[in-house]
Amino acid sequence: MKRSNNIFSMGRIAFILLLVAGFMGFSADAIAKVKSRKVTINTEPGSIIYVDGKQAESNPAEVKVEANTNVIVKVVRKGFITMEKNYQNDGEHEIPREEFYKLEVDEAFNNSVETDQANRDVNIKTGMKEDDAWKMIGHIVTSSFDVIDVSDKATGYIRTGWVVNSFKAATVRSRVIIKIGSSSPLVYRAKVVSEIAKPGTPVGQDEAFKPWDRILRSYENITSDLQSRLMK
Repeated sequence: MKRSNNIFSMGRIAFILLLVAGFMGFSADAIAKVKSRKVTINTEPGSIIYVDGKQAESNPAEVKVEANTNVIVKVVRKGFITMEKNYQNDGEHEIPREEFYKLEVDEAFNNSVETDQANRDVNIKTGMKEDDAWKMIGHIVTSSFDVIDVSDKATGYIRTGWVVNSFKAATVRSRVIIKIGSSSPLVYRAKVVSEIAKPGTPVGQDEAFKPWDRILRSYENITSDLQSRLMK
């Protein structure tokens, strides 16, 4: 009986070994059949094509994908949403001979302006009395922001709540902070805080937001309004 069990076990082992050998042979044969492929990337004029992080020399660009490798293609254009695709040449994923990348307009970019006044203090000198200046500041700020987080007349400090604008490619949050820089002469420091994060990011997830060198058009004139009206 013991000998019979040994023969049975050896038979099972042999069967498993045959299965493994067959699988390995099949895998090796499948790998051997994969050949290098080429895909021509076309996109609109003004776009830049990157292949595995390196800028392509031309547009369109011919991209070679070696057997059993993958290549990442990224197309970038200012004012448009970046497109990225991974081409896998493993015998299972299809690689077209030619592909056209049509980029979508980046609404966050188109609804904003680039400015060196984003996220920095701008000094605003005024010849008005402090009470009158404070009223003017409150009027200008609340014309653009509905929620005021902090308003302290004694210290001359005001901070609005975040206003969140959601776009397909990004979440943008904006606020204004104003504080007294000097009492004599009376100088205020105004800052438009503009930050950006991935689309769908909750407004309170501070670590996900990064300073943005652009300001949404809704708030681009706040600093200039403060300067012109407080200088009177």
